[in-house]
Amino acid sequence: MLTDFDFSMADMKESKGFQWTVLTLMGFCLALLIALHISAPTNTTSKAPKAVLKLPDEVAKRPENTEEDLKPLQGGNTPKSLSANDLTTAFDKLGYRLKDVREGEISVPRLFLASLPHDLANLTQTEERKTLFFKALLPLILKTNEEILAERARILRLRHRLNLGLDIIAQDQIWLKATFERYKVRGQKFDQLLQKVDIVPPSLALAQAAEESGWGTSRFVREGNALFGQWTFNENDDGIVPAQRGDDQNHRIKAFDSIKDSLRAYVHNLNTHTAYKSLRVKRAFMRNTRRPIKGSILATTLDKYSERGEQYIVSLKAIMDKNNLSLYDTVTLADKMMLASAEPVI
Repeated sequence: MLTDFDFSMADMKESKGFQWTVLTLMGFCLALLIALHISAPTNTTSKAPKAVLKLPDEVAKRPENTEEDLKPLQGGNTPKSLSANDLTTAFDKLGYRLKDVREGEISVPRLFLASLPHDLANLTQTEERKTLFFKALLPLILKTNEEILAERARILRLRHRLNLGLDIIAQDQIWLKATFERYKVRGQKFDQLLQKVDIVPPSLALAQAAEESGWGTSRFVREGNALFGQWTFNENDDGIVPAQRGDDQNHRIKAFDSIKDSLRAYVHNLNTHTAYKSLRVKRAFMRNTRRPIKGSILATTLDKYSERGEQYIVSLKAIMDKNNLSLYDTVTLADKMMLASAEPVI
């Protein structure tokens, strides 16, 4: 005769048997899934979010404006890697139009070229060539000025601390000493330093670049990114021998790795050479009296920049007036990069 205890034991055995059956079935299913995954793995490529790029509204709305469209802007750094047509197409797709820049509709995109298009001279339409030339250089000029203003702000901040009798950290002391030396200012004469550490208006830089480089088509630009025809007598500098150099001359035209380096050297030359002291004095007056720093006014001081003297100034002012370059003296760079690459150098 079976007791209640015997029935209870039977129920427990039946329950354990059911549990083992379920566990066995689950194990079989898991093994089957693992086998299927090994034989036919899923696509496990990481889908990181794309960079959010600040583009003009009408550009952002274009569905065809994809990363594929930007390939011309992500090419190599040599002059032969970029054509005028590629650059024009890329600028158009990004909505970069000088008219919109002049009218304040858009800021200047942070597109920094390493070299000008190698076939710029092949553009038969003068206005087309000039427009592309200005578009290519304007971001670099603004970037150079942006760097100088940051340097100037740091100098002002450190001078203020010192005037208050406060200490400055060792890193700032080293930087300040090097800055005085780089700008050729003896003794810690901050007023002299600040007179030298300041911008060159885009209108002046664009006009001089156009005049000195033949609108970006000269041999010196093609071979050495030399926009401003700066002479060098230093044997250690890379340089290009002018074809018409006299037998009694030994200067060369200084060559640069990029047009940005050429621009930096040009600005530093205006900011430090004794021949351009009058430019710096006029600029400091405009700065100290809170007036706009105008390229047309500073151009009147550059009679020593060229052997042509006053005629050189006349040429610069004609370029400025004909192309409305003064309108670029107040434009700014866009807040963010328009390309996803960390260093958008073309």
